[in-house]
Amino acid sequence: MTAQFEYDVFLSHNHADKPRVRRLAERLKAAGVRVWLDEWVIQAGDIIALKVDEGLEQSRVLLLCLSPAALASGWVALERSTAVHRDPANEGRRFIPLLLGNCALPDTLRRYKYVDFREESEAALTKRSAASRSRLGYLTSFPAKWP
Repeated sequence: MTAQFEYDVFLSHNHADKPRVRRLAERLKAAGVRVWLDEWVIQAGDIIALKVDEGLEQSRVLLLCLSPAALASGWVALERSTAVHRDPANEGRRFIPLLLGNCALPDTLRRYKYVDFREESEAALTKRSAASRSRLGYLTSFPAKWP
């Protein structure tokens, strides 16, 4: 595992959820969190798969934004598999599911505690922040209070 990370959070999502994920990314960034979001990092001419793999490697946590569209996405499945493969028992807590919408979670995801973000509430962000500090002690850049 990389000792130094360029990003605190890699936001894995489906394009259909982009507006909500973008709002989340902007809130995290405003709070001082270093966010990997595809549209902020991938430039014209980049090889997308390589940039995604670099982003996963350089991020402390994969925040998997779950919705029906995300669960049907091959890209999201690949990003999730990569994160889980690197830490199968999730001992480093490098993988945290974030529920964006009502969906039936597959067995491979039901074993993980998720953050309920279906209503984009302040309570969910506070819970996410608390989870980051308690289960991810090395995520010191996550603020105690969200904007």
